[in-house]
Amino acid sequence: MQMHTGVYWSAGPGRRKNQDSLCLQHVSLHRGECLLAVVCDGIGSLEHSEDAGGLVISRLTDWFYQEGKKLIFQKASKEQILLALQRQVFNIQELLRRLQQTEDIQTGTTCSGILIIRNRYYLIHIGDSRIYRIREKKIPFLKQSYQVKCLTMDDHDQKGHLAKALGLAGTDRAVFETGKLRKRTGFLVSTDGFYRKNTEAEIGRMLGGLLKTCIGQRKRGWPGQQLLSQQGTGRCGQQLERRLELLGKNGAMRGSRDDMAAIGILVE
Repeated sequence: MQMHTGVYWSAGPGRRKNQDSLCLQHVSLHRGECLLAVVCDGIGSLEHSEDAGGLVISRLTDWFYQEGKKLIFQKASKEQILLALQRQVFNIQELLRRLQQTEDIQTGTTCSGILIIRNRYYLIHIGDSRIYRIREKKIPFLKQSYQVKCLTMDDHDQKGHLAKALGLAGTDRAVFETGKLRKRTGFLVSTDGFYRKNTEAEIGRMLGGLLKTCIGQRKRGWPGQQLLSQQGTGRCGQQLERRLELLGKNGAMRGSRDDMAAIGILVE
């Protein structure tokens, strides 16, 4: 399966820096394409929250190119991959707690990510960032529509406050899941500043539309096919980044004051 990706990263209006962190690692191996996409939203009310997000991103990126690469070449089972992910996130959680004790600080961050290896995806989630899946939904005699499903649940308490995050004290644990990867599927991994002012219908229309206008045209051998074969698949990625930018600006126009981080993925 071939994948196209795009990112959007923007500080909130009036903010000097963006406290959201993200990483997108996308490599092509002889066993197929592999991808890691993660977003972290530092808890603004806690000290050094930006550093917490950066540490999580750094450690997961290192894992992807070290232990993750070994699992790929060893044709590890889905159970082995999930266990390795769980072990790495647990190590990160323990590292954050030790840093807070030795430095006498409080810090924490949400973390939502997707790892794609061959024909499966693996989810990591804790907090209130989200992962959406977008698929074409073909209904006879009706216009093309798109099915958008949020694959994660927000970790909020009864008052709507964030109840779980990496680095916070307690027995909180991240959620790990896996699923079969289907062709002509899109994913959106984003922090709450990005998705909160955009409806699922808007996300489906903006990103799902590319499954038809970009990937669908490539499959049919549209006139630009030869150009794309010479220049790679950058055009789909450029269109995806433009759609993410439009969604981000739309959220800001509707009053979002938060930092934004978003990663889009299209699977042919």
